[in-house]
Order: sequence, then structure tokens, then C-alpha cells
Amino acid sequence: MPILLPLTESLRMLRRARRVKREGFRRYEGDPEGICGQIIADAYDKERGYFRVSSGHFCEFYVRDFALCCEALVALGYQDEVACTVEYAMRAFEREGRIATMITPRGKAYDFPAYGPDALALFLLTLSRTGHRALATGHKRFLQREVDRFVRLVVDERTMLPRRGTRFTSMRDHTKRDASCYDATMVALAARECEALGLRFPFAAGDAAAKVKEAYWNGAFFCSDLRERDLVIGDANTMPFWTRVCRDRRMRASACAAVGEAGLDDPFPLRYVSTRDKAREKVDWHLAAALAPGYETDSVWAHLGLAYLRVLAQADAPRARRHVRAYGGLIRRHGTFLELYDAHGAPYETPLYVTDEAMLWCAPWLALARELEVRA
Repeated sequence: MPILLPLTESLRMLRRARRVKREGFRRYEGDPEGICGQIIADAYDKERGYFRVSSGHFCEFYVRDFALCCEALVALGYQDEVACTVEYAMRAFEREGRIATMITPRGKAYDFPAYGPDALALFLLTLSRTGHRALATGHKRFLQREVDRFVRLVVDERTMLPRRGTRFTSMRDHTKRDASCYDATMVALAARECEALGLRFPFAAGDAAAKVKEAYWNGAFFCSDLRERDLVIGDANTMPFWTRVCRDRRMRASACAAVGEAGLDDPFPLRYVSTRDKAREKVDWHLAAALAPGYETDSVWAHLGLAYLRVLAQADAPRARRHVRAYGGLIRRHGTFLELYDAHGAPYETPLYVTDEAMLWCAPWLALARELEVRA
């Protein structure tokens, strides 16, 4: 199964890409709010009882994607479906003997291409943010075993940071990073959630959060990793704030300003980097990047964009409203919620890949649009 799964996933993406190139995206009728409601309903697999990432080719359960959507789904009234999804994931992970990045439609836990630190950290966060701490108590032995594995594989206990020289599956995993800020944020998040859920972790949550600031904050924004100090990166300046590992208002405002100055929110949020670095891409080369060039560079990612807008709304609400309204225009234009766009704002497409559609990611947009009273 582990050997065949990437091939199976790739073939499904290729088949869908051919169909979309021939027929276009499936369009939903109505205004942006109505479209999002239909997408959320379609994303819920009633037979198996879980939220898929999309009704397109990402039909799996992904920890990261669900974590980014779960609070919004609860706020929008999907408490029962969220509860079923959390219970489905816990059952599948315990049956498989590990927490992984995704669960396939056949119920197999899977990491690709390597272990992902964010799977455990964000799954624990999901249990807390959706009010399912009792579920954690009922599965405490399994979760503690996974926490111990996380510490063993990920954490340098001397520094309280991710192990250097180890490549993990995480946000922007097409790029080689040296103990990334994103992964360090996941270490601090895991430490905090372990305290909240009564699980053992080798050091205190406050110490881990302080270490993220000490190691990655350069005075104006969070650095990508322990080597790149001067490049503004989208995920590094979103996730410390979105997870609330960093709650400093001045740092949040400074990071959001740096994101804007670097053009990461142009034409809308959010790019990982403002321009492609071809020399760097040669260093990072692997098959997935070759089939989808620019996939995790200057393309615009909607899931990261909505997480960033949640952060920006606390730092600069008028600017956040403009971007939320722009996303509403995209939903209306395409009749669906797309995965990502190219550097010019067009739906991302290569000869072998077409951006996914009908993403569950529309839930954070809908919740934020209602909170900010944005009419798209």
C-alpha cells in the first residue's frame, strides 16, 4: 500500500486534470455564501462520516486542512459533522497505530513523502478547539505514545527546536528547509496542547514558545528557517500567530506589514514567496515539483491565505476586509472555491495538473466574511 498509494493518487489527479481541461470546473449556483454552503455539504462523506478536503481530487482526510477549517465549521453550525470527523480520525489513527498526515478514502493512515510534525500538533489542537478533550482522555495511552514518537523523531531536546538536517512533511514540503519556523511552531504547539490535554512533553509550553521567538524573529518578521534570515515567507509569518503560539500584538502587526511590503498578498493572500528562485528550485528538485513547477513558490494558496486573513483581521481589519471581499469575487467568478492560483491570479494549471476545486477551505472564508460583515 505505501508504495502504490502515491501512484494511485497521481493517477486520480491526472484523470481529473484531463476532465477539467475538457469540461471546466463544476460550477455551483448562487451567491458566494450559497456556493460555500453547497461545497461544505458536498465535502462531508455521509457514508464514512468525515470531512474530505475537497470534492475534487483531494478526497482524503488531511489533518492540516481540517485543523484550518474546524473552528469555522463549528461556528457555522456543523458541530455534529465535526464531531463525527474527529471520532473517525481518532479511530482510524488508533487502528493504524499512528497519527499521520492523511487518511485515505480506504482508511489508511499515510505520510508523504516523510513524517510530518504538524500531524500530531494540529490533531491535538483540533481536539482542543472543537471541544473534544474528553476524546483525548479516552485515548490517552495511544496519544501519549504518539507524543513520545513525535519527540523522538522531531525534537532536539537541547534546543527545543526541530532537529537540523532532517526533512519533514509539512506546509511547503517541496522546499528543503533547515529546522523551519513552521516546524518549530508545531513543536511549541504540541508542547502547549499536551499541557492542555494532560499528556507528557519534555519541556514547558511557555519555554517552547519563547524559543520560537528567540530563534526565528529577526526584529521585523519570522524567518523561514535557521539559515534564511532575510526572506519574508508566508507560512512563517502566519502560523505562529494563527496557532497562538505567538500572541504579541506588535509582532503580529510587524509581520503583517512585512507580508504586505513583500507582495505576498498580491494579487490576494497568500504566496509562500513573492518571486520564484530558479536556482533554489534546482536544489529542491523532486518529481512532484517537476510535474507542478511553482506549486509551492509564488503561487497563491487559499488555505494559507485564509489563515493569514484570520491573523490580519486582528492587526488591520480594513485590509482584511478588502481581501475577504476579493476572495468572494473569486468564488462568484469561478462558481466554486479553488485550491490555488498562479502568480497572476489565474487558476493554477500545468500540462499534468489543474488546481483542485470545491475545497472545504471555503468554511474559514465564510465564517470570516460573516464576522467582518463583508458582502461579496
